[in-house]
Amino acid sequence: MEDIIATIILISAVYFFVKWLIGTKPGNTSDGGIRGVTPSMVETVHSAFPHVPVPNIVYHLSRTRSAQATSEEILERGVLPPPPPTFNIPASLIPTATPQPAPTPFSNNANNKASNVKTQSLIDRYNLSSRLPSHKGKEKAEGEPAEIDNKWEESKEKRELGLKERKERMILEARKRMLEKQAKEQATN
Repeated sequence: MEDIIATIILISAVYFFVKWLIGTKPGNTSDGGIRGVTPSMVETVHSAFPHVPVPNIVYHLSRTRSAQATSEEILERGVLPPPPPTFNIPASLIPTATPQPAPTPFSNNANNKASNVKTQSLIDRYNLSSRLPSHKGKEKAEGEPAEIDNKWEESKEKRELGLKERKERMILEARKRMLEKQAKEQATN
């Protein structure tokens, strides 16, 4: 009687070990996908972070088996590491392309008007003409802070104002660099 129980336990242990060993091979699932990774997980992460390539998402999900962990990794680092060249993505995990909305007549009219009207410069769009330097970019504009203050403001209005000022400063700095580049090109010609 003792031999029968020990034999049954041994046979069942060997059976489960072999089943586990065979079941852990990559890509060995019934639908041809990766174990623990579903198409809905890939679509969820890709819809939240469309700038991250799908192969990177699938590879990270295959390692973590968690859409939340993958999303947190993207939020912390901004990107996911690319998969190795030998990594194959099953076709069942590639998200289907979402159809683009058909253009409405309103947007067509807006596009036609935009093409007919002269394009507006950023200086005009953001009313920065008062902050332009008087000597064609050779001196700083008045009222421009010398250094950037990157502290987090308490109120929403102060944060919006700080963002607006940084945007204006970036536009003016880009204009200054463009004028310097044009002057350098004219000097060489």
